Amino acid sequence: MSVIEKRLVYLAINQMDASINMETGSFKDLEFKIPISALGDTNYDRIRKAVFKLQSRAVVLIDDRPKRLLQRIIPFPAVRIENEVITLKMYSDIIPYFLELKKGFTKYELQAALALTSVYSQKLYEHFSRWKDKEKWSISFTDLQTLLAAENYRYADFKRRCLDCAVLEINEKTDLTILYNTEKEGRSVGIIHFTIKIKTRQDLQEANAIVEEGLAELSSMKPSEVAVIVQHLLHKYTLTKSQKESIISTTSLFNKFVELDFKIVNKIIDAQDPTRYIASSLFKNKT
Repeated sequence: MSVIEKRLVYLAINQMDASINMETGSFKDLEFKIPISALGDTNYDRIRKAVFKLQSRAVVLIDDRPKRLLQRIIPFPAVRIENEVITLKMYSDIIPYFLELKKGFTKYELQAALALTSVYSQKLYEHFSRWKDKEKWSISFTDLQTLLAAENYRYADFKRRCLDCAVLEINEKTDLTILYNTEKEGRSVGIIHFTIKIKTRQDLQEANAIVEEGLAELSSMKPSEVAVIVQHLLHKYTLTKSQKESIISTTSLFNKFVELDFKIVNKIIDAQDPTRYIASSLFKNKT
């Protein structure tokens, strides 16, 4: 699914009543009304294509025992866009499975998932949320490629284009901090081991207080003093010359850069590659 499709699914799930008794078997088709403004995207053509694509998506139910069960269901058989509102009709037979998804997410987790801007981040966040109580999740590199629909990438490109960007965004925007290491099979990466940490509210509050205090102290300094500190901070990151000049000469970028550095130092964002995180956040450059 695209980012918009996933957001539509999250918003639909968020409207479901998780207290429904799934044993009754008396489900009726459901209808969800989602304002376009809730999608975080203003491109109507992109939204229209995503809505129509979602309408064609199918869920396949497979029983591994030979010839026992193979069922294919279209969850949203009817879609409509009218007056800036998207209406999705959910087929009754699929409701129990989406209710299971609903029960697997807290309200906060759904909001965090909606904040993610990469489909790789969204997919991985779902799985990290599933495994967070275990604090560990291991998966083969090939299975992870399949999961993210990124089978054509070599590991180096997969790491750069898919994995690292997703982990950094999840660490920044959600309740989880993700670390990972790899295990080789011969000369190639065979298994990826993830460590999943839940950020406590107290941890976030204390870290944010430290950052705010540091920013306040910085704002009270003389420009010459600030310049010395920023030059020192810039040496920590392998940014390009033009990026460094932009940070120094642009007030908004300068303020954001200092804030991001404080957050990394104080573990609000546990960035495995701080330089890439800084560059990505300031210049929207994922490479």
